Parts: sequence; structure tokens; C-alpha cells
Amino acid sequence: MTPNDPSHDPSRELPTIPSTPALWVGRVRVHGSAGRVREQAVRVWTDGPAPGPGDGLALEWIEDPFQAARESDADPWSAAREAETLRTMKLADGELAPPVRPGKVIGVGRNYRAHAAELGNEVPSEPLLFFKPSSCLIPSGEAIALPRGYERVDYEGELVVVIGRRARNVAAQDAWAHVAGYLLGDDVSCRDLQRRDGQWTRAKGFDSFGPVSGFIRMTPPGWRLPAGELRLRTLVDDEDRQDALVSDMVFDVPALIAHVSACMTLEPGDLIFTGTPEGVGALSRGQVVRVEASGAITLAPLVNPVV
Repeated sequence: MTPNDPSHDPSRELPTIPSTPALWVGRVRVHGSAGRVREQAVRVWTDGPAPGPGDGLALEWIEDPFQAARESDADPWSAAREAETLRTMKLADGELAPPVRPGKVIGVGRNYRAHAAELGNEVPSEPLLFFKPSSCLIPSGEAIALPRGYERVDYEGELVVVIGRRARNVAAQDAWAHVAGYLLGDDVSCRDLQRRDGQWTRAKGFDSFGPVSGFIRMTPPGWRLPAGELRLRTLVDDEDRQDALVSDMVFDVPALIAHVSACMTLEPGDLIFTGTPEGVGALSRGQVVRVEASGAITLAPLVNPVV
């Protein structure tokens, strides 16, 4: 059967994610002598659900699959699956760090029409990009720290794409080959500074303004996210605030990768925050923000208290 054959179904040739076991990659902080702390890449397998602190699963220490991909152009999916186990530990015995150390964290503004409208903005004609510093990243479980002296700091739940293979001038139809997996994120934003500065570096760059899932759900190169079957929800104190399908994005994942990589080289481990749906709102001390996904793929939930 050839691509020109009417009976040809290209979807049959696409990589699939094994339903079980699911592969997750993260990082833990390891405390050594003299107060020294280092981070160690870990791998965990589950029968589908995201790993959690009370499930007793073994975390396998491995060499960082994203560092391997940066050095040899390997894909992190294969590197993580094939890595030798250096030792094991229980999740309850470790302290989670952000699951990857990105060189770049890129955000996308106004990528859901209803969100642009709720803040009185036009939908951009091309992706509206900004940077978040990697120092703003925190894992699920750590606290979002509200800086003093500002009137409004908002939550923004979103899907985060983890880059797998180096991408430069990548066409949209080839973009899936450069994705390693997915996280959930919260693009915490200080509205005072967005209005005052006119650009968003300070507004979105405070320490703790980039919560992400504790584990990356790894996917094989070329796997296409069924955006119409993945729903994002953000809850504040268990109250629904945001609820949308990923397919509601103005610019989809391939379009974003193509647009960004036309400007700058994306490296393994880089993150793209893909934009937030309608329903953003102000945070207050004592609240708990939860971002979760349901549908086509299981992603590790994101839960962060606000202090």
C-alpha cells in the first residue's frame, strides 16, 4: 500500500503510546554531606495513572535523557526507556524538583480566543511569544509565593510541551518528531506589571511563577496529541475556574513549534507554555491551585498552595 493508494491510512503508521506501562521522567533533590544538594534524573513506570506520593512506586535513578539528547541527538523517549538503573528509591523518601532543566521557557500569550476577550485583548494574527526564566519553575507541591506590593497576581493553567529533539526551522508537519512529552503548568502572572511595563518579563518571571507537574509524561517521537480529546481544568480551592479542550487553541502545538523554531533553536528539555483558556483570576494567600487534564492521555496533576 502506498501513500497515493485510496485505502492508505496514514494514522496507522504513527507511533502509539503503550497503554501500559506509562513512562514518566522527573528529577529529585538529593541531600548530601555538608548540606550539599544535587538533582538526580529519575524514571518511573505506572499502569497508566500518574505517580503519586502514596503509591509506593520505585523511582529509578537514570542518566538525564535530555542531556543525552543534547549531546548525541538521541531522542529522550528512547534514552529514558533504555537507560541503566543506577539505584532505586521511594517517592516518599525524596523531594521533587522541576522534572527537567530547560535552557529556555517560552510562553504563548492569548492563544485561546475566549481568554483574549476576557482581558479585553485582540487575538493575535501570529503566536505572541514571551520568555519565563527557568528560575521561576517549581514542582507540584511547592508554594506559589505572592510578591508584596502588587494588587493582582493571576493563575493561568495550561498545557506545557517538552521539546525532545533539537528543532530549527522545523515545518509544522514535522513538528511532532521534536516533542518528548507533556506537563501541566501554571503561568502565574502579575497584572500590575504587565500593564506598567508593557512587556511581560517581570510580570511572569518571579520565583515560583512557573509551577509544573512533578513528572513528564513521555511520548515517542512523532506521536500526535489528539487535542480534541484532551481537556484542561483549573480549580482554586476545589472550585472550577477554567475548563477547555486543547483543540480550542488558536495556534496548535505544531504551529507553535514551527513559529518558535523559525526564530530560535529549540533544544531538548526546553518548555513551551502553550497558553491559557478563559477563566483566569486573582490569587490570594491560603488558596490551593490545581491544574489537571483528562481524556486522550494521562498527565501528572499540578497542585500548589499560595503563600
